[in-house]
Amino acid sequence: MSDKKIQARYGALLAATADSVMVTEVTGLILSCSTGVAKWLDPEAVTGRKLEDIFPADIAGDITAATVKAADKNAVVKLDIQLRPEHVPVLREQGLTETKWIELRCSVVGDEAVVVFRDITAKRRLERQVTSQAQRDPLTGAYNRRALRPVLEQAVAQAQRYDWVCSLMVIDVDQFSDLNDNYSWDCGDQVLQQLVTSIHGMKRTSDFLARYGDDQFVMFMPETNHEQGMAAGQRVRRLMEEMEIPYSAGEVHFTVSVGVAALGGPEDDGNNMLRRANENLFIAKQSGYNRVEGEA
Repeated sequence: MSDKKIQARYGALLAATADSVMVTEVTGLILSCSTGVAKWLDPEAVTGRKLEDIFPADIAGDITAATVKAADKNAVVKLDIQLRPEHVPVLREQGLTETKWIELRCSVVGDEAVVVFRDITAKRRLERQVTSQAQRDPLTGAYNRRALRPVLEQAVAQAQRYDWVCSLMVIDVDQFSDLNDNYSWDCGDQVLQQLVTSIHGMKRTSDFLARYGDDQFVMFMPETNHEQGMAAGQRVRRLMEEMEIPYSAGEVHFTVSVGVAALGGPEDDGNNMLRRANENLFIAKQSGYNRVEGEA
């Protein structure tokens, strides 16, 4: 087969694939490029330029390292990169308007590297959605108990390492079973949903709220000492006390009791904080409900 036919077949193959394909020298000079479905990857804009002219230095370096590895192993090497419009002005000028996750497949033929670009943004979004759903309570949208554990463990370990303060509160709806019995389970669900919505409206971005039991929630508060944690608990208590939830049988009122614990000495950890907060919650319940109790 003549070189002209090989070149024509090569060009037809590139034009037909949905993936974008870039051919470079081992030096990183881009020899040719096909756009595929990535309309923001204009061959004329990138051909004849080096990888570092198009991509941030770290990404260009990763692509080069992947092609070197592909050559050494005589195999295809996969690499995932994230392209942000603000970091790739050349591609932004060609129409890259949103962050993209790209899977690269790098191989080497002779003294040329072939880099196949596949847009996996939709796949990443779906993975993130599935992960989020696995970590969320379906009724309230708060994080669930499973999600709380690693966050609490890591945050407390970090606070210990850098000698930071942190606190947590355990929030429990007072006489929740009576709400369900006197009104309905649907009413109880609305109470929990409104509780979470209200706390989300008042908490800081750094605070982490999770549903811990049927009518029990835990909020971890970084950079918060015991006094500040108690004040936050009082804000939550007052917010719930003043809330009115419209219901077919009339407005529903409810209260919460709160137990607070702060990080103690160097041997303290998240599990101990939870235990102490629950003990303080028990004291609040025994003292007549609608109270906030902390450590002496």
